[in-house]
Amino acid sequence: MKHIYFCLSLTIFSITGVFSQDVSPNGGFPNNTDKRSIWYADLYAGGAFGYVDGFAAGGSISFQQSNVLFTLGYVSDNEQSGLEYVDNSGSIPLNYYKHYRIENIPLMIGFYHPFNGASLSASAGLSVLYYSEYIDVNTFSIFGSNATELYSKTTLGFPYEFNLKLYRKKESDLAIGLKLFGNLGKYNYTGLALVVSVGNYK
Repeated sequence: MKHIYFCLSLTIFSITGVFSQDVSPNGGFPNNTDKRSIWYADLYAGGAFGYVDGFAAGGSISFQQSNVLFTLGYVSDNEQSGLEYVDNSGSIPLNYYKHYRIENIPLMIGFYHPFNGASLSASAGLSVLYYSEYIDVNTFSIFGSNATELYSKTTLGFPYEFNLKLYRKKESDLAIGLKLFGNLGKYNYTGLALVVSVGNYK
């Protein structure tokens, strides 16, 4: 229950923060001096720890509307455990390992603030989370190696992320930075990743 309160508090803080920015001195209405819309797409990869410890990667698209940042993304957190068995039935022995995976599809709201060739953002929200345990030859099941699923569970998640990005002031279509991201709940994790982003940041 504390996790839910944390996410709700972060979301409320984010919304109140963005609506309190750029207020004109005479009226209290947002002062939109820059008419260009803010949007960007992120790709990131790094490490995560929590219910699943391992390699994490993902992507997201974000846009700002009325000073509120909306983000839709995908995160995959993978862990390879020890050797389960060796298949000697073929000409080449195959080592099968147990794997754990979290796949998360978050929908978040938050705030975005650009400054001096950099930007800060923070978001939180809800997600559909899929947790699975399986046995396979390789970690990510991308080679069609006939993975055997042992257990799976679909549930709701409470995702969050914080971003620090750097970009060129005159050419604000490419940015690099760091992303702190995670999920609160039964299948919790926290990760830190290098992020590459394309879009309009100011």
